[in-house]
Amino acid sequence: MRTSYRLLPPAVLSIGLLLCPVAPASAATTTAGPARATATVMALTLDEGSCEPLARRFLCSVSYSGAIAPVAIRWFVDGGHVPAYDNRSFVGIGCQPTVRYDIRAVISDATGASVEYRTTPVCRSGNP
Repeated sequence: MRTSYRLLPPAVLSIGLLLCPVAPASAATTTAGPARATATVMALTLDEGSCEPLARRFLCSVSYSGAIAPVAIRWFVDGGHVPAYDNRSFVGIGCQPTVRYDIRAVISDATGASVEYRTTPVCRSGNP
């Protein structure tokens, strides 16, 4: 019995490669076991915090990045938690002129990471 071989023209080979692509080299060189993730996990970071003293009021804000939802923001004035300000990145805090206040914002995320902004501004006098 005689076996015949037929050579295919380059165009037919090209179509065959498009229909059955070869696995990329990186897939061929991986070791056994699950593939390693290459995504970078960011950590919770306080980007900025400020408390602007105005007449009988502070305008305070915080910004953060790298948090994993859900995120909680808790505000404290002179050591006392103020639930009305929770989960707000911008708050207006009333104050008595010439008195120094301890203001804190604690930001935490789903991983348990937390960052804190703290300041001790003096309340300015004047008409609101």
